[in-house]
Formats: sequence, structure tokens, C-alpha cells
Amino acid sequence: KRTWPCVVKLEYRSPEPAKVKEHLYLVGKGVTYDTGGISLKIGGSMRGMSRDKLGACGVAGFAVATGLLREPTVDLSCVLAFERNSIGPNSLLPDEVVCSRAGVRVLINDTDAEGRLVMTDPVAECRERILAERAAGSSVPAAIYTVATLTGHVIRAYGWYGATVANGPARRGKYDRRLAAAGLAYGDPFENSIMRREDHAFVRARTDREDVYQSNSQPSSLTDRGHQYPAAFIIKASGLDKHSLAAGADAAIPFVHVDIAGSAEDGNEPGLGLCAITGSPVATFAGAFWSA
Repeated sequence: KRTWPCVVKLEYRSPEPAKVKEHLYLVGKGVTYDTGGISLKIGGSMRGMSRDKLGACGVAGFAVATGLLREPTVDLSCVLAFERNSIGPNSLLPDEVVCSRAGVRVLINDTDAEGRLVMTDPVAECRERILAERAAGSSVPAAIYTVATLTGHVIRAYGWYGATVANGPARRGKYDRRLAAAGLAYGDPFENSIMRREDHAFVRARTDREDVYQSNSQPSSLTDRGHQYPAAFIIKASGLDKHSLAAGADAAIPFVHVDIAGSAEDGNEPGLGLCAITGSPVATFAGAFWSA
């Protein structure tokens, strides 16, 4: 039972509700150890996978810091998705089809692409909550952010820097550029990657047996646009595709995927030890979302 999955929810509410400018829905990947599952990591590539929970840790750290400082301008709803991706009788298998919370049928192609799966249902729940708040009359702007050590491709692309991948509403509102500017100012720089139509086409199903492909069967570092297309998967599998720019301003939901696979560690291996942890993206989020 000690390796069973667990969802942790953290809520923060401003002590001065009249000053709240936005409600942030933050989803963190918390894979406590990633063996790759049935699609087992080999050749030493399992090394350092105790760090695959740093997305959830970063979200938790930002939530705690926000509470300690009693930041008045934001409300937070955080979902931390913890699991251990290992081999056992209940392991996911390639070729299986699972149904997401949003009712989307997902074809599993690689159990080592587990991070996007564990975050998808929490994103779907955040989507539902935003819609419910709007239906209840709330006019506070809301956006969803996923934070994860998701891909080796982002390291191949940018080295030891993180990257944002935003949907149409978030790009129009410059949510991704806001993070980049804050990261630059606070010593946690982020690159702004752009999601293209090819990313959505890559995961679009070609048969009537599933609705979306979770991934291909190759490492992200060997896949074109390997850190961009996972965001397209999350959008489709969580139902966020119904809240794009095409849905209109009233239905649109800004979404930014934050890949910290590069920035979560400092990149300096101490002999045979592990790299130091940086705390990314806590400083970037503080600079972007706190009033002072």
C-alpha cells in the first residue's frame, strides 16, 4: 500500500478577497519514482528518477510560500498527483485503452509517458471547477497550469532551462510571456515554446477505437516536438480542447504547461551523486503572481 497512488489537494484563499485578481489552478506531477513501468527504462536511464516528483513539490512549495506571506491578490487550488511508476500486476500496458475523467478514450503506447496521464484527470477536474465558478457568477479570471519534470526533449532543446507551452487563450493573454519575464528577473529563466497544429495532429486518433494517442513508442528526446505535443495530449484528454480560442471569450480557459525537466536541477553532477535541486518554478511563480 505504500506505493499506491495518492492525490493531495491544497487550497489557499486570500485574506483580502476584494483584492483577488486571479484564481490559479496548479497541477503538479508527483511520480515518486519512475522505472518506466512495463516500458522499462534501461541502460542507466533510470538514474535520478527519484526526482520525477519535483513538479508536485514545486507547486506545494509555491502554495506554502504564498500562505506564509498571505499574498492578497491570488487564490490557489492545487492538485498534486502522486504515484510510483513501476512494474506489477496492476501496471498499465501498451495497447490498453483507458477512459479519462472527461470521457476521452486514451490509447496507451508507452508506459514511460506516465506524467501526462497522472495530470490529465486533475486538469479535467480543474476545468470543471472553473466552469462551475463561472456558472455561479464568479468574474475572477482563472487559468490552469501543469508543472512537471515531463520530458528529456526539453533538456535536448534548451539545456538546463524550463519551458512553457501555452494554449491559444493563454498565448493571446501572454500568460507564457509573463512567466518568462518573471523567471528572467528572479533567476529561474524559462523559454516560451509554441504549440502548433502538428502537435494536435500527432496525437489525434486515426481509428474509431480510441480518441487520442497518449504518446508514440520512442523517447521524447528522439521525437520531433517531443516536449510540445504532450501539452496537446493533455488538452484533448482533459476536455480543454472545448475551451480554445474558437470557443469564444466566454468559454475559453487559459492553460499553460510548464516543463521543468531541465530547470528542476542545477545540472552539476557531484561525482557519482545527484544534481542539486533548484526549487523551480517557485521563484518564477512568485515573480509572476505575487503583488510584491
